[in-house]
Amino acid sequence: MTINENADDDVKTDIINSMNLLVPQKGDYRHVEGNSDAHIKASLVGSSVLLAIEDGRLVLGTWQGVLFCEFDGPRKRKVFVKCLNSKTMQQSDSGDVAKKIWA
Repeated sequence: MTINENADDDVKTDIINSMNLLVPQKGDYRHVEGNSDAHIKASLVGSSVLLAIEDGRLVLGTWQGVLFCEFDGPRKRKVFVKCLNSKTMQQSDSGDVAKKIWA
């Protein structure tokens, strides 16, 4: 997942085309199960994003969106979402921010 400009579909096309130039599907890979490029592309993009929600809405720029990047599919995936309330953040005596997560 990543956050990027999402108003123009050409941006998504440019991202895909650039990834394919950087990491071609058929390359000189030692891992030879046929999806080697997908592992490298996923590592470049990352596996998580931190999203702010305020008043029940995502806090994004005017043109931004959350993009789910699938490099080894299509296939079914599970997406794990964890919400942390800002009230779980407490100021300690030393000025450091301490996180408390309540189940």
